[in-house]
Amino acid sequence: MSWAHVARKDFADAIRSRTLWVLSALMILTVAGISAIPELIHIPGEGPAPGFDEAVSFMFTWMTLMISIIGLLAGYQAIVKERESGSIRFLLGLPNSRFDVVAGKVLGRSAVVAVPTVIGFLVGAVVIVVLYDGFAVVDYVALLAFSILLGVVYVSVAVGVSAAVSTRAKAVAGVLGIYLLFDWLWWAVPMAIYWLLERELPGATDLPTWYLLVERIGLWEPLGAIATTMVDIAGVETVPIADRIAGDVPFYLEPWFAWVFVAAWIVVPLGIGYYRFSRTVLS
Repeated sequence: MSWAHVARKDFADAIRSRTLWVLSALMILTVAGISAIPELIHIPGEGPAPGFDEAVSFMFTWMTLMISIIGLLAGYQAIVKERESGSIRFLLGLPNSRFDVVAGKVLGRSAVVAVPTVIGFLVGAVVIVVLYDGFAVVDYVALLAFSILLGVVYVSVAVGVSAAVSTRAKAVAGVLGIYLLFDWLWWAVPMAIYWLLERELPGATDLPTWYLLVERIGLWEPLGAIATTMVDIAGVETVPIADRIAGDVPFYLEPWFAWVFVAAWIVVPLGIGYYRFSRTVLS
């Protein structure tokens, strides 16, 4: 259980350095503060008063953005910082294997993201109950569960990069590159492949199966597919896969299969990071 000791130490270090409290304050501002905005800007007598759905919808985009950034920031220094400072020798001098270090770091950093998320949602629940009608407990808990999953995915990506490289500069470049390509720019990849094959831009319907499969490989696409099955976000309308694809929907584009892609985004970066870390000669 050495990985558990590594995880506990990592979490305790976050408490001592006040990182946990800073992140908790950010999540309270994000969840409680932003969800209050629809009510604060609503003018009585002008249109219906916003409700729970409007509060959650308004907060959703900012919340997912904040957690993804916090997850990457929490994870990118996890191992490479120990290598640069030399403390990795002490960490590995104890009865800890390199697997224990990687597993413990990802669990510890995931907890550093998950606890502030829970605190932010608890304070946010009080604000939403006070300001809005129709608080949906099940939807709110589902959104919290999705938010924790989101944090685990981004922490895993960052810790995987941190384990794979030798300097913090390389870790920053790796994390930033993955984030920009697979989170923000991935929509352009299937479009570019389609243009190369067909010499025209794709339409919104009758798309080939491979097009949506390439989309699903991106970092946010499978998470978004899971989010729509867990929480009904008001104002967020997604076009069903069956309406976009030419022919029947294959199993790997069904919403349940998005969990496989998300699991891959957790396991593959950590696996690559551990493989490189386990073969590194530490100086």
